[in-house]
Amino acid sequence: MNQIKKLEDLVSEVQGGTAVTVAVAAGQDPDTISAIAHAVEQNVVKAILVGDETEIKKVAEEEKIDIGLFDIIHEPDPREAAKKAVAMIHDGKADMVMKGLVKTPDYLKAILNKDAGLMESGSLLCHMAVTELPAYPKLLICSDAAIMPCPDLEQKIQMLNSAIGIAHALGIETPKAALIAAAETVSPKMQSTMDAAVIASMSQRKQIKGGIVDGPLALDVALSKKKCEIKGLESPVNGEADILIFSNIEAANTFYKSATLLSSGKTAAIVAGTKAPVILTSRADDEITKYYSIALGAIMAQKQKK
Repeated sequence: MNQIKKLEDLVSEVQGGTAVTVAVAAGQDPDTISAIAHAVEQNVVKAILVGDETEIKKVAEEEKIDIGLFDIIHEPDPREAAKKAVAMIHDGKADMVMKGLVKTPDYLKAILNKDAGLMESGSLLCHMAVTELPAYPKLLICSDAAIMPCPDLEQKIQMLNSAIGIAHALGIETPKAALIAAAETVSPKMQSTMDAAVIASMSQRKQIKGGIVDGPLALDVALSKKKCEIKGLESPVNGEADILIFSNIEAANTFYKSATLLSSGKTAAIVAGTKAPVILTSRADDEITKYYSIALGAIMAQKQKK
């Protein structure tokens, strides 16, 4: 498998693999229906919409979408729709789930349910964004912009391992991961630099496998060789990061939204740490973000089926 460097390449990669099915919780959201319809038409996924059938058909008619592109399971209660979508994974009827017009806490409650949810034992639920930027030559995997407010050392390690797994699924054999802080120097006054130094040391001792890890690194030296040269910094990442692990949700979320709003970036995102791919998009995310997120989830689902 060649390294995927553009989000559009996710689509062609999925099209050549095993067919997978997505179950959408409360699937009456217009952007979600449009993204799902596009994904089905492009042979990215098959789809089951769990939600208010009347509303789904109404939206499909307004958007001129063929209702025959997907199956519909009538469940007007969004919380129950989330539970039923998750249950389809256990029943073998779906390979991934996607959030529609259901509140995030209700959606996550279904995912986190100890008896009927999708959590792996001992795993960490974390948000993984794959971003394509015009000014950068390859995709960037970033975490965590949506779930973990202030990850501790152990949680950052779990986030890093999840990101490395996604990088491998995208054909990046040895991803370079940067542990982002405000500076490259280690300071007891900045916990983010202390955590980064510990994780980098663990990587050097082969306690973290599958990638090249360094930190603390400021964002400029993580993404620019020239900045490394100017600062006289020697780093195995050397301005060529594939993965960015941020110290807290404020930093990650600011980067995530700046990339799309100010830099014409495109994004796909999934939740890691689950038995099956979970798509958790924001109400503010547009159709193309949801479409690429479906493709990313489909790639991960195909990998799990092999």
